[in-house]
Amino acid sequence: MKPQNYPQSPKHLWNIFYDFTQTPRPSKREEKITLYLENIAIAHKLKHVVDQAGNIIIYVPGKNGREKDDSVIIQNHIDMVTDALHDIQIDFNEDAIQTKVDGDWLKAEGTTLGADNGIGCAAALATIFDESLVHPPLELLFTVDEETGLNGALGLEEKYLSGKKMLNLDTEEWGSLYIGCAGGIDYELNSKVQQVSPAEGFSCFKLQVEGFLGGHSGVDIHEQRGNAIKFLAELLDEINWSFPFEIHEIRAGKAHNIIPRDAQAVLLFDLKNKEKLEEIGALLIKKWQNFLPQNDQNLSFTLVEQPHFSGKVLDNEEAQKVIKYLVLFPHGAHSRDLEDQKLVGVSNNLARFFVVNGNTYTQSSLRFFDREEVRRLEREIKTLGDIFGMMVENHSEYPSWKPVRKNSVLDLVKKTYTEIYHEKPEITAIHAGLECGILKDKIGPIEVVSFGPTIKGAHSPEERVYIPSVEQFWDLFKAVLSKI
Repeated sequence: MKPQNYPQSPKHLWNIFYDFTQTPRPSKREEKITLYLENIAIAHKLKHVVDQAGNIIIYVPGKNGREKDDSVIIQNHIDMVTDALHDIQIDFNEDAIQTKVDGDWLKAEGTTLGADNGIGCAAALATIFDESLVHPPLELLFTVDEETGLNGALGLEEKYLSGKKMLNLDTEEWGSLYIGCAGGIDYELNSKVQQVSPAEGFSCFKLQVEGFLGGHSGVDIHEQRGNAIKFLAELLDEINWSFPFEIHEIRAGKAHNIIPRDAQAVLLFDLKNKEKLEEIGALLIKKWQNFLPQNDQNLSFTLVEQPHFSGKVLDNEEAQKVIKYLVLFPHGAHSRDLEDQKLVGVSNNLARFFVVNGNTYTQSSLRFFDREEVRRLEREIKTLGDIFGMMVENHSEYPSWKPVRKNSVLDLVKKTYTEIYHEKPEITAIHAGLECGILKDKIGPIEVVSFGPTIKGAHSPEERVYIPSVEQFWDLFKAVLSKI
């Protein structure tokens, strides 16, 4: 049910976005939202196609004098990152998102909202419903599986598109026009670890690290937010110097593009050392709070005894290797763009780490503007894997979208923005991955600009969209459509 004060203007956009929040659409499970899009196309007697990758394209005829003009591509992705606070019970494959209005912000109840990229999708679909719009023929391209590696864009059948100009509506900073984005590549490291029976007399505890802000591994990586995996690694290393303990399992991280907010480890040690561990953890939290951003100060840990333990633990030598490996594994921003120091050039997100049933698994997500610059960081990760006896694989690579300032679409959007708001927009690039670079490689020479409303906390339960910016975004979008 809509919140009583749910936004009303622009009407079509907000109504469609609400439908998106009520329709499950996690990455790789987009069949329900695809059916929703197909039903809209059928109801309005619009030609549409679903390609081999699962992307859907809806063809909207030009309106109000623009019927015979060249087509323009409007591009968004339909999947969303699914993350929730640990005490929220939700099945993202089946359940709707519960929305709420908090002042000027639309949020979700303890989960991701899906404004990334649902607001852009809603704006594109609103062009079908609003008969007052002036626009050329539109090719509404909705890609799938963007959040796990831009796989929909990589598998696009470009033969279904004819447009040579494109508007991407997947950015999150109102007032900025994006003409470039980072590329990316993921690494996975796997190993087998020897297990043994636990020591006699040890008690079992679940150690839960939580409360980190987390966030988008591209958009937020420069803020130096805490990584729960790195905190856990440091905590285990500190304990290692104080008393003996054993590791049964570790589970940490949600997805390659989320900065880890929480982590848990099941440890065995002498009950008399419980208080000592709590002291070490409390001291480490204070140390981290000295350098974490002000909005990321709520980290905490709990230690809960687990009765009736009957499993295996890591061999002591294996446990020492795991701790050292995590301490050494790189995370965070590694370089800045030489021309724009605010822009991260290379980064790595230590995204997920598991020790379960005698196996370790690491997922690491690298982003870059220059493919050659990131190779040094790749070498470090490969070498680390080699030293610790891990199988190293890379996959899901996608190209960067290098900024092109000689761009007629950019000129048009910039001029239109200035006419409406009497100020110049910021022309910039983003360290996150957009699909524009892939689509340019697929389709051929096209001119592209990306813009959107203000969205904060993407890829985390803090995700929220600034309501006033959505109406501004819509006004700019429809004005650009009338001129492009």
